[in-house]
Order: sequence, then structure tokens, then C-alpha cells
Amino acid sequence: MTQYVLLKRDLYECPGHMGYTGIRDKAGTWDAEIVVATGYHLMNRYQPSFNGHYALPLDQAPEFTNTSFHDLNEAHLRSKLEELRAAAEAVCWFDWSSNDDDAVAAIDRLRTVIVRRAA
Repeated sequence: MTQYVLLKRDLYECPGHMGYTGIRDKAGTWDAEIVVATGYHLMNRYQPSFNGHYALPLDQAPEFTNTSFHDLNEAHLRSKLEELRAAAEAVCWFDWSSNDDDAVAAIDRLRTVIVRRAA
């Protein structure tokens, strides 16, 4: 089922309607039936100039809105890179001769981080 993000004045609504953010990864997501039942406008593309509430499919939402602060965007990207670096380093420096179960777990952690970041 399609997940939606809610936007108002070019900011995403946070989970539980607890504030706003310009960073998609920190935005809340809602199912289509909830979005329709609450009467949000459904848009097919990002509309930064639209000041009312509207819903946008998650896969159509930009990673950062136009009004998101540059320093927050940069800090967010740095944290994503650090998480990927740490997961990749765990695989690269793993003692492959010791335990196959630990090796599989290290690779699974890296795969989880990559897949979560790609979604």
C-alpha cells in the first residue's frame, strides 16, 4: 500500500503530528485511507509553493524540502554516511576465519543499513 507524507508550508509533518521538519527521513508516514479520510489534498508531485496541507506519495517526496535549513540537511547526510561507514567497516575488518554466524550477522547489518537508506 502506498505511504504518504503530509506537507504544510513546505515542511513535512513529523510522526504523530508532533511538529514539522524539512527532512523526509524524519517525516511521519500515513496510509492512503487515513490521508483520504482526513481530507488532505492528494498531490502527485512536490508543490513547494502550496501553503495548505497536502499529501504526497513517499516515493515522490524530495529528501529535503526547499525550506529545510542547509546546516540540518548537511548534518543529516553526515549521520547517514557515518552509519554506512560504520556498517561497512564492520564487514571489512571482520575476522572471517572465526565464526560464520558472526560473519553473516555483520553482512546482514550492512545490508539492513543500505536497504533502509535506499527506501
